Amino acid sequence: MRILSDLSFYTSEGWKNFSRSKGTTIISIFIIAVSLAIITIFSTFFVNVDLYLKRMRTEPVVSIYLKNNVSKRDINLLKNKLSLFDGVKDLKFIPKEEGLNLLYKRFSHLKGVEKDLGDNPVPDAFILKVNYKKLPELQELLIKYQDIVEDVYTPFELFSKIQSIAASFSFFAFILTFVLIISSIITIYNVIKITIVSRKEDIAIMQLVGANMRYIRMPFVFEGILQGFFGGIAGILIGNLSVVYLSSRFFRKVEVLSFLKELHILPVDMQLKLLLLSVIFGVIGALIASLQIDYT
Repeated sequence: MRILSDLSFYTSEGWKNFSRSKGTTIISIFIIAVSLAIITIFSTFFVNVDLYLKRMRTEPVVSIYLKNNVSKRDINLLKNKLSLFDGVKDLKFIPKEEGLNLLYKRFSHLKGVEKDLGDNPVPDAFILKVNYKKLPELQELLIKYQDIVEDVYTPFELFSKIQSIAASFSFFAFILTFVLIISSIITIYNVIKITIVSRKEDIAIMQLVGANMRYIRMPFVFEGILQGFFGGIAGILIGNLSVVYLSSRFFRKVEVLSFLKELHILPVDMQLKLLLLSVIFGVIGALIASLQIDYT
């Protein structure tokens, strides 16, 4: 019962401190929200890149481009061979006319140069998905058809480039995240310190009547928890809305990395972890500030 009574006191006093200093509290929540929003956006980007790379690695999409004037008989022979190949699925033959239409559909700004192209430069092609373990065998098979196969495209070059870019970007994201975490903790520390100064007389009275330091300090820790909690909720919400906006408006014209058009927000468990992280910011900042309260 004593624990519940103490907890009730800490919570009620912490809420009073939180609601009493409206100006500084709003500033603190705003800074935490901005920090969490940026961290949420970065986390969402890296999670989606990881999912995209896993999908690309396990079931790469292979494009087989044919030479000009390949007979229908040879095309059908290769199609039958590919359809029987173990590990191949979603096999589709795209005639050059359809390929050109797809090109115009994907890059609409090219429609104006249609007359300048003359003969259709887009080759007939097979598009398929293949189990990545079977890719070397598929490449060996296609060597036998090099008299009709012009080129074979696999996404692994793009895969390595994305990995390299993500690795470079992750270092920048780590540094920025670290700076945001420190700034959030410092902000909470300063706001709690202001609250402590404003309640200097109340603290002195509590000391005179014999209240122990835990009883004096804990309400300020709860104030920090509240700042971290509300700042975290606001930040995660802003981050998710930003991801949806970027995916639907800004990235919809990006053709190379198509997954950017369909960015998925973070799973609930990851969002809860970010919220917990924000609360921890509040605890750390408030603890540092409250530990400076001493007997006078």
